[in-house]
Amino acid sequence: MTAKFPVNNEIEFNKFLVREYLKLGSVDEVFRYHHLDIPISYAQYQRILDKWGIIKAAGPNSKLSEVVNFLAKMVHEDIPLDKLYKKMPPSFITSAVTLYRVLSYIKEGVTRRLGTGLIITPFNSQKMVLTGRDVSTPRSYYGKPFSSISIPMGFSKINEKREDGILRILQQEVFTELAIDRNLPLSLIPTRPKPFMYLDIADVRVEVFQIKLPQKLSKLDNFQSYKLQDYEFLDLEKFGLVKDKKEFRAGVYEALTGYEKYLELKRKNVAFNPLQVKSEINYHFAQEVE
Repeated sequence: MTAKFPVNNEIEFNKFLVREYLKLGSVDEVFRYHHLDIPISYAQYQRILDKWGIIKAAGPNSKLSEVVNFLAKMVHEDIPLDKLYKKMPPSFITSAVTLYRVLSYIKEGVTRRLGTGLIITPFNSQKMVLTGRDVSTPRSYYGKPFSSISIPMGFSKINEKREDGILRILQQEVFTELAIDRNLPLSLIPTRPKPFMYLDIADVRVEVFQIKLPQKLSKLDNFQSYKLQDYEFLDLEKFGLVKDKKEFRAGVYEALTGYEKYLELKRKNVAFNPLQVKSEINYHFAQEVE
């Protein structure tokens, strides 16, 4: 019987472990997927991830994603929470109490969680932005269209260094193969990074950073991950031609329009604080209060 993992080669076995972690999202999920049939302890697995410099996932975020996309469906279909909730299948894990609590936070303008988003541009143009198609598990019943357009973006831990939040996204959504091979250049991360925009998506405040790639990493075949596919550099000159916001992952359309405003302010050489932007979800429910 052929082993499901590399044998007699420690480096390749470690790469296998890192790959499975980045694919499945947690050590627990890797063990579950392989029915505990991996010749390594939980603690040893964690040490290998640390040795590889992998920034661990910021907690179990599937529930948060579920909330965001449920609220997006409420907005796009103009449907009350109770009515939509009754249509959810048994696999929908978020309680109505949680949904109402998040909705109240949005209406009060309160954010409880943090995220990191990356506007990544090639070496030769600030108006070309890296996007990909979100191919994580589809949940079409609550408004997350499979293969929606996204920038690299995910959750962060409170009080962690911004450099770690950026590196996590680069490892998980942009340069996964380079991370597995331990070739991801840390020089991509700005020194003492500062966001140019704060983007509120539901009760999550996303810090958005710009990263300019060197020429050798600006080719599309450099990008691989298990969360985004079909990468392309979206031309902001043509961005306005996209009429249907539902083609975008929640908050991404607003991130791109915010980036356009940021470039305009830079062009005018105007000093400014980070932009404060609300996603369509937050704007919609905030309007209900006024």
